[in-house]
Amino acid sequence: MNINFPISYVPLIAFMLLGPSPAAFADDDYMEAKRLLETGQILPLEELLKNLRQTLPGKVLEIELEREDHQIIYEVELLGEDGVIKEVYINARTGKVLSIKEDD
Repeated sequence: MNINFPISYVPLIAFMLLGPSPAAFADDDYMEAKRLLETGQILPLEELLKNLRQTLPGKVLEIELEREDHQIIYEVELLGEDGVIKEVYINARTGKVLSIKEDD
């Protein structure tokens, strides 16, 4: 099964980094994420979603790019076919799934 996610939203969602005030830093966050992608420090979100679709079917609800424990992490929130919302944490540099948690 494929994850139903409009690919046209990928650039907008993928390049938002969380900060103390996302609205105030949105432009800087976008530029930082773009720089990370262009310098090869993170993988393209499209590539990670393609791999995720193969192992965890569902509908993507939200994607965030965060810095956590000296790593850059994609946090993907998705609604599984079982109706359970899951948070999938993926190392943005390697594409390795770090953890999958059910959302409370």
